[in-house]
Amino acid sequence: MPDLLTLLTAALPDYLHDLETLVSIDCGTRSKRGVDAAAKILRERFADAGADVLDFPQTEYGNMFYARWRNKGRAKIFMIGHADTVYLDGTAADHPFRKKGSRAYGCGVIDMKAGLLNGLFALRALKQSGFDNFAEIGMFVNSEEEIGSPVSREIYPQFARGADAALVLEPGRESGAIVSARKGVGTYTLTVRGKSAHAGVEPEKGANAIVALGQYAAELHKLNGFRTGLTLNVGQIRGGIATNVVPDFAEAKIDLRVLRAQDASAVEAALRAVIAQEKIAGTRAELSGGITKPPMEKTPASARLVEIAQSAARELGFEVEDVLTGGGSDGNYTAALGVPTLDALGPVGGKAHNAAEEYLDVDSIVPRAAMLAKIMMRIAER
Repeated sequence: MPDLLTLLTAALPDYLHDLETLVSIDCGTRSKRGVDAAAKILRERFADAGADVLDFPQTEYGNMFYARWRNKGRAKIFMIGHADTVYLDGTAADHPFRKKGSRAYGCGVIDMKAGLLNGLFALRALKQSGFDNFAEIGMFVNSEEEIGSPVSREIYPQFARGADAALVLEPGRESGAIVSARKGVGTYTLTVRGKSAHAGVEPEKGANAIVALGQYAAELHKLNGFRTGLTLNVGQIRGGIATNVVPDFAEAKIDLRVLRAQDASAVEAALRAVIAQEKIAGTRAELSGGITKPPMEKTPASARLVEIAQSAARELGFEVEDVLTGGGSDGNYTAALGVPTLDALGPVGGKAHNAAEEYLDVDSIVPRAAMLAKIMMRIAER
């Protein structure tokens, strides 16, 4: 059986050529033309590698696809990555792909064009090595992960359900760590309604919704740490129409992160208990929203995937640790389906979402792709 490192090292020039091509395309989530162009290139590469490709054309967002290989083994492995970035059209020209030393820079270079290519090249290396001990290995490429996968999360469960593992190709942490748990994400809107009045002539006849909102925000902030790992951030506020009018309306957007699914109901009850208290006479508060992305909790099954990844890395001469992160990914959704999930299996890099500084550690490409390939082999063996 040919050595995976040898196969991947030989393929590295093609990998870097494809990476530069992809990074040079503006692929912001709202840029359907750009995301479609990137997805087309990736689709062609998967088809060339012998995958059966199922297409999911979209009207609002970029087109999506699922590429799969089938064989006579027993294991089913589901991989996922996204072709969209956070950047606006024109950013790729302002910050083009470039290499400096052992780093490559560019829009989406680590989040997550390199991860998509690592999945493709790992699968190609497995095929070239003669590995066929699996029932199905597939990879779903979505187009709107950066805004929460509103469409794709209704599509890919049909492929993820029943899988022995879900492997998410988000970037490895700057330390090289993989992710075994992610917090759940909630988005809430707090609306306060009061009574308007002339601020100079008869302010006593008004009920200031902004002042009430400020008091609610201060109370809500105290819920940080209410449960282990819980964070709450009042991130946006708006209200009022003029400085000489007592405002009768104010609104706040709240970001909530929870470590465990069981915490969600208790936290929401605490939120509602806060807003049930009248802060300013004549005002009333309403809360809407909820948990939009369930937690990806570390389970005994996902802990076994961590052990497999660590063993694979050691065979390749390096170590990896697993960490919890507060950010969400499609791994939150695959874990919610009951599929053992391991995340951050792409190459190593950092400064994601920072156009000027986002980078990929080029030296991590081959070993991380080899680790990914070995993980799939070990899952199949078990």
